[in-house]
Amino acid sequence: MVNPRTPLDVRAFLKPTVFGQLGPEVLDEVTNCAVVERFEVPTLLNAAGASLERLRLVVEGSISIFARKPSGKEVVISEVGPRGWAAWLPCFVAAPPTHDFYSGAKSCFIALPVKVVQSLCLQYPELYPLIIGEIGLRFRLLMEWASQSILLAPEQRMAKLIVLLAQEQKAVSSPSSIVITQSRLANLARCSRQSANVLLSNLEQKGLIQLLYGKCDIPDLAALAEFADAEEADAEPEEKSRLTVRD
Repeated sequence: MVNPRTPLDVRAFLKPTVFGQLGPEVLDEVTNCAVVERFEVPTLLNAAGASLERLRLVVEGSISIFARKPSGKEVVISEVGPRGWAAWLPCFVAAPPTHDFYSGAKSCFIALPVKVVQSLCLQYPELYPLIIGEIGLRFRLLMEWASQSILLAPEQRMAKLIVLLAQEQKAVSSPSSIVITQSRLANLARCSRQSANVLLSNLEQKGLIQLLYGKCDIPDLAALAEFADAEEADAEPEEKSRLTVRD
């Protein structure tokens, strides 16, 4: 957890990103124009229809992207967790985003002015393939989740979600850990908090994960992925019937 009383080492957080891959000169330039943002409660960062002014790297917490139904009800369509950027595409598309961007509670971000990002891309064209790689990874993970989640049993679905989040957070070795709350897992899995607790407890009893405050430890990522992709779920039919997925 980031201590709000301790100055954030912005350069250290930006170094593993696409900007750090271009060397110390670019990294220093980005660091100098970066702003640290902290939010204790969910806060509107960018309203639908308004041009995106800042590209944000999530240090702690999350950024939720909402779509609005004709009735006015808001629905989360995506969430960006630690080490993720929100969002690359609006930096290069003339039309403003059609979704609302909200910070999660107790969140910390490193924000870069979009105009600076655009200027850096013109100055260093080698940034473009790196950014496209970032967009491609997130798109692939979203497509994999969309295609696989409807085919899997509830317990496998939760395991698959954790595996994909680990990939998104660049936690690809074993043992590994992802920063995530049970509430956010339930929201992303589109199930009730009670159902999520049952699924996570079952995975924990199998030794596939270990739940801690605000994070999830994965002793063996390959074993978790193998369970998620198995042809048959281990859950009994009666247990499946008790797990209610929201529309």
